[in-house]
Amino acid sequence: MAPFDVTRFALLWGPGILVLVVFTYGFSRLALHWIDRSMDVKRRQMESSFDIARTYLEQFVSAQKSQADAFSRLATAVERRDSEDSFEHQEMLIAIKAMHQQLSALAKSEIRN
Repeated sequence: MAPFDVTRFALLWGPGILVLVVFTYGFSRLALHWIDRSMDVKRRQMESSFDIARTYLEQFVSAQKSQADAFSRLATAVERRDSEDSFEHQEMLIAIKAMHQQLSALAKSEIRN
């Protein structure tokens, strides 16, 4: 049995191991870059989805606020007139004004965010 020759082992296997280490390092860097890019794309997609949802909600709240303003003006006009059904009108006015106040508060909180 021949003794273990370190120099011969290094000459035979050293370049192969060096190439293996270089390729492993390169492939790991490539994998990290690919993962970062795919995560960046997914982040942009999520931000875009949130922007679409935010825009939709802002438009919805704006439309609701416009309707509440119109109801409030109608309620003020009805409130000034005397009618036989004033009690029922008063109940409707209270509900409309409460809805208007809630939508105004919602719009203000949306603006802050």
